[in-house]
Amino acid sequence: MAKIEKLCKNEKNALKKAAKTLETGGVIIFPTETSYGIGADALSEKAIKKVHKAKKQPDNKPISVIVANLKQAESIAELNQEAKILAKKFFPGPLTIIAPEKNVPKNLAKNGIAFRVPDNKFARKLCKAFGRPITATSANLHGEPAIFDSKELIEKFYGRVDLIIDAGKLPKREASTIYSAIEHKILREGKITKKEIEKALKKK
Repeated sequence: MAKIEKLCKNEKNALKKAAKTLETGGVIIFPTETSYGIGADALSEKAIKKVHKAKKQPDNKPISVIVANLKQAESIAELNQEAKILAKKFFPGPLTIIAPEKNVPKNLAKNGIAFRVPDNKFARKLCKAFGRPITATSANLHGEPAIFDSKELIEKFYGRVDLIIDAGKLPKREASTIYSAIEHKILREGKITKKEIEKALKKK
């Protein structure tokens, strides 16, 4: 049965419980800079299976991750010069980079892993406390829209995950820009514009 921890009551306690749940192979729901996300140990095949099950999605669907910093990103992805330049310029922030994956379970990513350093203090602190990449797929059932309100979240996911970090109603923000360092192009333009990406990479 899912436990609910209100973030506003005690952030330190919420952080400790979330990290402990991840360490024991559990699945959590936590606030990110966009919607709520589903978190699990990104290096555990068993934990990732639980994420797919909680979302009612196919086992082969790639899952994006959050990392605490560039060093953590380099443990799961082969970063070329492009990826490093963009990471140093825009992390933490609304940019997701796709790069060739390494040392990750097959049910997490194939043909490239999507990662970002979140622009959300709790999510970033959780990455540091846990010490490994965390899944950050949006907390919604497969095919349904992302969830921003904790009341809706609890209705849909209570009993489907181990811990819900309740941060109330999150402000609806634009999705992150996705840049593929494999294909050398933007796959989705979000808050960070094509012009900003090109300027960072010094493209004309």
